[in-house]
Amino acid sequence: MNFLYLLLVTATLLVSPLKFARPAASQPAPLRTAIQTPEWQPFCSAMGQFAIDMPANPKINSEIFSNQIIAHTYRSNLKNKETYLLQYFDLDFRRTNNNINNIRITLNNAVDLFVVGANAKLLQVRDISLGGYPGKEFEFQPLSPTEPIGVGQVFLVETRVYGLVATTPEPENAQKFLDSFRLF
Repeated sequence: MNFLYLLLVTATLLVSPLKFARPAASQPAPLRTAIQTPEWQPFCSAMGQFAIDMPANPKINSEIFSNQIIAHTYRSNLKNKETYLLQYFDLDFRRTNNNINNIRITLNNAVDLFVVGANAKLLQVRDISLGGYPGKEFEFQPLSPTEPIGVGQVFLVETRVYGLVATTPEPENAQKFLDSFRLF
């Protein structure tokens, strides 16, 4: 009986026009849109006497403030809300050992200037130096909840203040930017 049943099923399958499901055609995997990472390139300013690695070509701007201070700004704005900024300006006082308080006040004011300019609140600040020149490193939170936390550094080199600011969701990019700053 089992043999007869097996024979009938086999004959039915051979005779009847069955449509067997064809295996799904292999589809190529969807292409992932690669997040385009900007190419970092060295940037030097003879007038500013510095070099730094920046993503893309920075936009350069100079602006005169009401107190006759000229601020020179180098900025790279990327599509994914990343901003890298270097700004420097010259002050009209000389650094001496007698004005340590003036140096501290100048650096604290520079930190405040960059935090206010970023429409942010200051999270933390610490003392640093660059080649013996005093500085501050700071972290700030933009008031817009969609903006990433930013980091910055300011240095007082003789009468010149250098400020570096990076806002990026990639902390390693911010660190790369800050670490690449050098004076000449």
